Amino acid sequence: MVHVHDPRVRWSVRSAQVARIISARESFTPPVDMLAALGGVPRERAARRRVVVVRRAGGEEVAVLAAGPIDVGDVDPANVLPLPALLAGSAPNVAGIVVAPDASLSLLLELSPVPGSEDSRVW
Repeated sequence: MVHVHDPRVRWSVRSAQVARIISARESFTPPVDMLAALGGVPRERAARRRVVVVRRAGGEEVAVLAAGPIDVGDVDPANVLPLPALLAGSAPNVAGIVVAPDASLSLLLELSPVPGSEDSRVW
């Protein structure tokens, strides 16, 4: 998995879905700030240094803002927990919670469009 240690909240995506990691200047499109799309506070422009380019079903690539350090590592499937049923419906782009070896938590993001979203590029 690719883990982004964003100061707002840590998030992860499955490495099989990551096409590449580039600087924001190399990005082919303005990156999506996933945490802001999920209702979080947007990052200041100066923090936009890297972008994780993720491939959605169908091959479409989406540039996602990585506003913090990035690392790549294996995760035991037993350490990927499902969202509690109460939260699952309210966060359709969060597939689960990843428990790291140091017991820290990370949101596992899925790459699917938000139902009813006007901009189909926002997950």
